[in-house]
Amino acid sequence: MIQDKEGMIRIEQSSGKTPGRLMEIAGKAVSEALGKVLREGSSILILAGNGNNGGDGAVVCRMLAGRFSVQIAYVCGEPKTREARAAYRKVDPACIVSVNDLSEALRHADAIIDAVYGFSFHGPLDPEMKKLFRAVNNSGKPVYSIDLNSGCEADTGHCDSDAVRSKITYALDCYKPFHLLRKDHQKFQQCELLSLGLPHEGPSRYREMDEDLFFANFPKKSETAYKGSLGKALLISGCYGMAGAAGLNILGAETVGIPYLHAAMPEEIYAPLASRFLTPVMHPFGHESWYEVLEPLIHQATAIGFGSGAVYMDHKSQILDLILQNSKVPVVLDAEALRLLQHNTYILRFAGAPVILTPHIGEFSAISNLPEDAIRDNRLKTALDFASDYKVIVVLKGPNTIVASPSGEVYINQTGNQALSQAGSGDVLTGMMTAMLAMTRDVFTAVCMAVWLHGYLAELGTKNHSMQNFRLETYPELMDELFRKHGL
Repeated sequence: MIQDKEGMIRIEQSSGKTPGRLMEIAGKAVSEALGKVLREGSSILILAGNGNNGGDGAVVCRMLAGRFSVQIAYVCGEPKTREARAAYRKVDPACIVSVNDLSEALRHADAIIDAVYGFSFHGPLDPEMKKLFRAVNNSGKPVYSIDLNSGCEADTGHCDSDAVRSKITYALDCYKPFHLLRKDHQKFQQCELLSLGLPHEGPSRYREMDEDLFFANFPKKSETAYKGSLGKALLISGCYGMAGAAGLNILGAETVGIPYLHAAMPEEIYAPLASRFLTPVMHPFGHESWYEVLEPLIHQATAIGFGSGAVYMDHKSQILDLILQNSKVPVVLDAEALRLLQHNTYILRFAGAPVILTPHIGEFSAISNLPEDAIRDNRLKTALDFASDYKVIVVLKGPNTIVASPSGEVYINQTGNQALSQAGSGDVLTGMMTAMLAMTRDVFTAVCMAVWLHGYLAELGTKNHSMQNFRLETYPELMDELFRKHGL
């Protein structure tokens, strides 16, 4: 399960356990995990803060003292919370090292336990902590963080540049957004979830997705199915010189097995697309015929994707207006459609159907008027704020793609790899997403499924192919293997 700070507080309060008891449970779980990775008798230095994360560290100190040479340093002064003070009083005074002797203790330690800051931390670090954490990071010693890496925020994933880097971070009871944004901050090599046995009956706004959940939600063909029973996807994309983008749109839609696909494109790229793809119904349009071709298609579709490779498409602004003003079904806007929104985001407020935006950081900066660095520092919050303000779903693409809904629901994708850092990757995603939306009733679920699958197929594909030479054209074959695995 994934929870933010507020959700974790709710879970802890509803558990029926006192804060002191929870501290003992957490400390025991961490101690048992550490006992499996640390060499018997090795020297351990615990860096403890003055809050409850430091209290967890004190419990760990007490529980490991019999098997290891343990020292604990209170680097923020004496404990401030009642539970942390109680844990401090139970520590063997011989284990407590003065901050004045910290440099020597750090030098002689075989491993370091980071228990300075918990989920109440909000940056930036003060100069003394930055200096200490730089010393820890440069020590060459393995570091193990309790729940969060000190210097990192639980809810946003934002980390101070000098935040602690760990070999393993032990997430307590639930993953936090920080843990799922690892590719953004790269502060831990491994994250291990430790169960504390707390009830998880409360709501979470964080959506999860894996192979089992994907196929549990994937629409199956019934024995009485016909070509339109799973919906009609419409892709409007491409232009002279960018027929490949339209082709990759189609490839993405065909990957997920859409039975009825319509593809509209400028007439000058119709011939190469028609010779390459046999199953879509093709709708070429010209400078004069764009409206009469597209208007009826928009009313027939159950999902629409627009913008991929549409840089030089005639009447692209009018086409965007036509879609947003007339569509009653989900609309995916990508690439050139996003650039058209740069000075016209207000038109999103007039859409009569769910709108899904699929920007990378540069595109999102342009439509949100936020600097790219500000977005990188807090991708989660900026995506959620924009989704809420404009009542759209934002798919903020990146190493951990974020899907944010207007209601505050969030999906942080964990699939994918650097093989996807190639031209056309987003075009494939747009095709997959439009097809999933055409076939699936729940809009947010369909978007999450498409994002998850897009990354997962890249992982499968690079098991037998190099990252460098991976080709998106293999997606249909990879998906066919998955379909057969699940009996579809």
